[in-house]
Amino acid sequence: MDPKSLKLSPSEFNYMKIKILGTRGKIEPSARGYKNHSGILIDGKILIDVGESEYMEYDLEAVVFTHFHPDHAYFVSQQEKFSSEIALFGPEAQEFVPNLTVVSEKFNIGEYQFTPVPVIHALKLKSLGYVIQKGEKSIFITGDVAWIEKAEREQLPKVDLVITEATFINKGGRINRKKDRIFGHTGVPDLIRILSPMAGKIVFTHYGNWFFENVEDGLKKIKVLEEDVPLIPAKDGMEIEI
Repeated sequence: MDPKSLKLSPSEFNYMKIKILGTRGKIEPSARGYKNHSGILIDGKILIDVGESEYMEYDLEAVVFTHFHPDHAYFVSQQEKFSSEIALFGPEAQEFVPNLTVVSEKFNIGEYQFTPVPVIHALKLKSLGYVIQKGEKSIFITGDVAWIEKAEREQLPKVDLVITEATFINKGGRINRKKDRIFGHTGVPDLIRILSPMAGKIVFTHYGNWFFENVEDGLKKIKVLEEDVPLIPAKDGMEIEI
């Protein structure tokens, strides 16, 4: 499918409504309001990642994957095909998504322009973040992050909102190394440092074990890091309008 040929119904107003469907990483612990795995809904019609099967019950017109770990693509752990009549996009071919359009360059979904951003995360999987622009509004969804190379960051535009992960609250996170390659998750302080220059606000989701030891303390641990850019700890079902 040619992404530029996909037409969505026009929006009445020049704003974006983002709904955080799930905030839990690939871990066992959960809490009320922090149970679902990754999924970000844009204007009720474009879904970024499908951590839970019920996300497909929305009246969707396209799905875009950051990568194919099971907390972002539920069907991988179930080893079942993910088939849909709507448009599907992602960073690499996936055996369970036969009608996927693989993307690496800018593409359009109706009035939304997507700019893929290479992200280092997994050793054996490709990962992409996406700058998504609609009119004068724009967001950057990073997916899971071990690192974003400086050359990539320098090309990122200023956006109204960044949505990123919070698997580890400690500086440095947990980075694994194999020969000259790194993989894993960097820490929340590192993400704030590298993303603040481009962000109007930063939303954190995809919480790790640390968060569920005490949810109220977890929320405070993020907010205490706030300096120049507002930090927003997400909750399942949170809606943000820009």
